[in-house]
Amino acid sequence: MTIKPLLMSKHARLFIQVILFFFGFNRVLGQNLLNRSISITARQTKLTTVLNEISAKGGFYFSYNGSIIPQDSVVTLVASNQPISVLLHQLFKDRYEYEERKNHIIITTVLGHLSFLNPDLTVDGKSYIVSGIVVNENTGEHLMNTSVYEKEQLSSTLTDRQGYFRLKLNKDYHGEIVVTLSKIFYRDTTLHFLEPVLINSRPDRKNYSNAAHPGNHVEQTGIGRLLISTRQMIQSMNIPDFFAKRPFQVSLTPGLSTHGMFSPQVVNKFSLNLAGGYTAGVNGLEVGGLFNINKGDSKYFQLAGIFNLVGGNVTGLQFAGVDNKVLDTVKGAQVALFTNSTGEQLSGVQISALHNQTRHLKGLQVGLVNVADVSDGASIGLLNIIGNGFYRVTWSANNISNSNFALKTGTHNFYSELLISTNISANKKFYAFGLGIGHDFILNDKLYVSAETNYQIASTGLWDDRWSQGKLLLNFQLTKNISLLAGPTINHYDHSGEYSEGYENITNSTSHSDDFDANHQSRNWVGFETGIAFNSVFKPAKRAIDHSQNWYLGFYGTEGIGWDKPYKLVSGGELSLERALGGQLMGILSTGYTYFSVQKNYVIGSIGSNDIYAQPVKVFPVKAGIRLMTGGNFFIASEIGEGFGTGQPQLINNNFQQIKTSFHSFIYSASVGYTFKSGVETGIKFEDYSLQSQYKQFAFRLGYRLKLNK
Repeated sequence: MTIKPLLMSKHARLFIQVILFFFGFNRVLGQNLLNRSISITARQTKLTTVLNEISAKGGFYFSYNGSIIPQDSVVTLVASNQPISVLLHQLFKDRYEYEERKNHIIITTVLGHLSFLNPDLTVDGKSYIVSGIVVNENTGEHLMNTSVYEKEQLSSTLTDRQGYFRLKLNKDYHGEIVVTLSKIFYRDTTLHFLEPVLINSRPDRKNYSNAAHPGNHVEQTGIGRLLISTRQMIQSMNIPDFFAKRPFQVSLTPGLSTHGMFSPQVVNKFSLNLAGGYTAGVNGLEVGGLFNINKGDSKYFQLAGIFNLVGGNVTGLQFAGVDNKVLDTVKGAQVALFTNSTGEQLSGVQISALHNQTRHLKGLQVGLVNVADVSDGASIGLLNIIGNGFYRVTWSANNISNSNFALKTGTHNFYSELLISTNISANKKFYAFGLGIGHDFILNDKLYVSAETNYQIASTGLWDDRWSQGKLLLNFQLTKNISLLAGPTINHYDHSGEYSEGYENITNSTSHSDDFDANHQSRNWVGFETGIAFNSVFKPAKRAIDHSQNWYLGFYGTEGIGWDKPYKLVSGGELSLERALGGQLMGILSTGYTYFSVQKNYVIGSIGSNDIYAQPVKVFPVKAGIRLMTGGNFFIASEIGEGFGTGQPQLINNNFQQIKTSFHSFIYSASVGYTFKSGVETGIKFEDYSLQSQYKQFAFRLGYRLKLNK
């Protein structure tokens, strides 16, 4: 008789606990955050401190934009068991709105209300004309720069200073006319016209979406601010989340298109921009004579004469004559003459002559300078700045040259090398430079083996020799940054056949005179290399949207050496005008003067019995290009253009009585350097004045950059 009551009491207690928990839990769930009551005493206290105390006592978190709330203001708040909504009203009155999401109260500014005055619908030939005045519903203020648009016909306009608008629509369109008002910091207002009837309901449309899009950042870039009109920027602020889809569009320039000012809100399957265009995106093919700007995503092929700028993602192929810039992710390939950049992840390939950059590399980069915060792929270039990688500076000696310098950058899985070699000797001079690639096999914390291959252009009097190597180097880590290296090498050397006294005879030819032609002799051998290295890692790159639009005027002097005989010293000067385009990128226009001196009495040919002697070459270049700051004040730059002046004598149509000395040809150049805060700038450059001649130079560059605007 004693067991049964005991069992029942346990069941009863369990049942009562479950019931109490259930009702208590539902009471907690059912309690609105804004209706929770707390007590607080705060006198002459910072607003942020008061908000933190309210959230702690209420068991939730506040979420707000720090720029809209005066966080450092001092307030007094004393309340006993009052709802949080009442406390917020005491603090802010009616200046803000409050929204609950899970365990957060979101504070936002109160949006104003728009209203039509004197809305009118008239017929003008084959068009409907909708007109009226837009005002602030509460104050009656006439509102300028309010976007007024019709979603189905993609027609839009902005109100003038008096708030007046006049919107032209196609009369042949069948269905109700839906006109929407949008302005930043105001709620959207929509009117529906069915002939002269005014309605106040919203339709469900399938040809457009109101999904928020991340691509508005293109308008914050330097090049976006340069090319996108103020009216289009205002429209984007007023209508940030409306995007339509259409089969095609044609633009002359941004704003002059078949979709008019609504072009940045439309995603097209085919987009043709004769000079350039600004659209919401493309889902097929986009071609731009000069440039393409997409607010959102780009699929599947995008081609531009100068640049592509995409605010969202790219899937497929992106090709530009100068620059490709994607603010989000690329799945495919970016190919540009100068630069490629991806804001987030690259799953594919970046190929350029100058610079490639991404945050996370899952693929391949090929360029002069490659940058990635994290690399799960490979970068091939002169300099690879990899956040999870390394750089290694080595000095070594072998049986050809006693001073070999190498800069190795990348990851242990794959790295690139920049090589410069010289043999310091009065009678066996030798010079070479080139590129290589390598992979490290990690044995333990102290030992690793480097497998490398490289290719160099060499000189034993002329820059016509070629030197290839394969290396297997054992590295021993002495300290954190210093290591020793040694190992065998396999060498192949191809000689031009023209020798000069005082230079090394690598192919062991029996003749060593200026007029000997050995028809490109070659030599293969196994050698040995040993040296020392300094090892370190790159610091993480700082990322920020660059809004700069500065102008600079540069004055530079150059002094260099010619590529080959008969050219010796090369002197000159440059004048450049530079404009910041955002993202550490600058556009350049330049001109100047270059003078190639020649060896005295150097014969380049003859007419009959008369010798023709080499003459100095004088060039006036006109170039355009880009400059990119790669970190701190270091920069790389590249330019192309045309050179005009006088060159070496040339026979005209084999007519021995006529000689042509005028010169004009394509020019390209690449340079690297450092800009000091004072404006002084120094660097080196390589410049080729003609693809068909030896007008080339390596030059030291020193000058001053003057900032033209504040």
